[in-house]
Amino acid sequence: MIDQDWLKDSIKQEAKLKFAARWENAEFNSSEARQAFQAIKNTDEWEAFKKVMIQAYEKAITSNVLNQLQGIKNLIRDAGEE
Repeated sequence: MIDQDWLKDSIKQEAKLKFAARWENAEFNSSEARQAFQAIKNTDEWEAFKKVMIQAYEKAITSNVLNQLQGIKNLIRDAGEE
């Protein structure tokens, strides 16, 4: 049986990693863009954006997990019918 706390923690960690990969580790070609981005990251608005985006990633990951679990459930059901 899957431990629900472990699953929830894993989803949260994956969402944080996805956010970091997409937003916090962004590459810029100019130093001006890099400096402007760093300034944005030091604001309350950035923290609000980060929170909302991580929650959105959590929802998407949870949906994917549930869809995959449903697929496994269907596979087991179908295997039992034969």
